[in-house]
Amino acid sequence: MEKTQKIKIGATGWVMIVISIMILFTCGFLTALVGIDYGPHEQIALSLTPEDPVGLFKAHPEPFWHLLTYGVVKLLHCRVEIAAGIVSGLLIVLTYVIAFVTIRGAVSGLEGYEIAGLDLVLHLVSAIYVPFFNKEPFLGQGTPNIWHNPTTIAVRPIALLIFVLVASMVIRIRKEEFEKNIPVGKAIAAGLLLILSCLAKPSFVQVFYPAIFTLMVIWLIMFKGKNLRNAIQLMLMCLPSLAVMILQFVIAFYSGQSNSGGITIAPFVVAGARTPSIAISMLLLLAFPLLMVILTAIRKDLTWGDALAWLMLLWGSIWRLLLAEKGERMYHGNFTWGYMLAVYLVWYTAVRSYLKLYFSEQMTGNRRGVGFVLATAVLVLHLVSGLYYLIYLVALGHGM
Repeated sequence: MEKTQKIKIGATGWVMIVISIMILFTCGFLTALVGIDYGPHEQIALSLTPEDPVGLFKAHPEPFWHLLTYGVVKLLHCRVEIAAGIVSGLLIVLTYVIAFVTIRGAVSGLEGYEIAGLDLVLHLVSAIYVPFFNKEPFLGQGTPNIWHNPTTIAVRPIALLIFVLVASMVIRIRKEEFEKNIPVGKAIAAGLLLILSCLAKPSFVQVFYPAIFTLMVIWLIMFKGKNLRNAIQLMLMCLPSLAVMILQFVIAFYSGQSNSGGITIAPFVVAGARTPSIAISMLLLLAFPLLMVILTAIRKDLTWGDALAWLMLLWGSIWRLLLAEKGERMYHGNFTWGYMLAVYLVWYTAVRSYLKLYFSEQMTGNRRGVGFVLATAVLVLHLVSGLYYLIYLVALGHGM
C-alpha cells in the first residue's frame, strides 16, 4: 500500500474503538454460546494431544482454533463453552483491529472515529434481508460476517493480513513495471501466514491460489511476459502452504478416518438448496460492494488489489456453485467457506473505497453527490439486516 499521512486518532476515535471492541467481543462471545457448529469443535478442543503434534494433525488437520480454546481452558480453568466464546470474541476483535490499522495506513485524511465507526459497520453487516424472498437471513444468502463457525472466525484475521500484504506487493511490482523482485521479507511473512491459514481452515487458500494464479496469467498476457519472474516468486511463496493443504485434503477426504464420501461435481445443487434464486441471493449479499466497485471504476480509482479480491470471489463462486461432497455431508456446504471469506474481503475493499471516496482529504471542498447517498442507503440496509441477523441468532435462538 502507498504511504499516507496519518492523522492522530483523537479522544473520540479511541472511544469509538473501545465501544466497537466491546460490541464485537460481546457478539462473538454470545453467538459462540448458540452457534450450532460449536459443539463438535469444542469436543475436538478437549480431545487434543498437544504433546503429540503429528498425531494431533492427523486427527484434526485444522487445529488452530481448537488449540487456542484448549489453551484458554487450561489457563483459566473454565468450561469449554466459555473458552470458545472468549477465543472467538478475541479473534473477531483482532480482525477489526487489523482492518482499522490497514485502512488507516491506506487512506489519507481520515479521522480516527470515521475509520473506527465504518470498521464496526463492516463487521456487523449481512446480506440485505428480504423476508418475502427468503425467510432465513443467512441460509441461501450467506454473510461477510460468519458468527456460527469457529474455524472461519479463526482464519479470517489471517486471511485479511495475507490479502493486504499480497495486494501491496502486486500493486508495487506493477507500479515498478516488474523490474524489481518481490521483497523477500514480505514474501516470507506471507508464506508463513499462508501456512497458518491452512492450519486454521484451508478455505482461504482454496480461493487465494487460483486468484493469484489468474492475476499472473492476465498480466503475462497484458504485459507480454514481463511479470514472469514475479509470478515464479509468488508461486514459490505458496509452495509450503500448498503442501500443507494437500496433506489436509488427503486426510479430510481419503484417509481411513475420513467421514466424507469424496467430492462430486453438482452444479447449483448445494448453492440453490436454500434460496429461490441464487443470483438474487448473491445480489442481496453483495449490493454494497458491487455499487462501490462501479463508483470506484467511474472515478478510475480501482487498484490491482481490488481486482485480486474480486478474483478470489470469482473462484469462491465457482467452487460454491459447482462442487459438493458426496453422501450425508453434501448439504453441509463445505465448499462455501472460501466464498464467504472472499465475500468479506470484497466488503473490506468496498468499505475502504467508501471511506476514500467520501471521507478522505481528497473530498475537501467537493460535493459527495448522488453516489454517496445511494451507497450510504444500501450500506444502512446491510447494517440493519446484520443487526437483525444477530438478534435472530442470540435473542431468537436460531443456530445460523
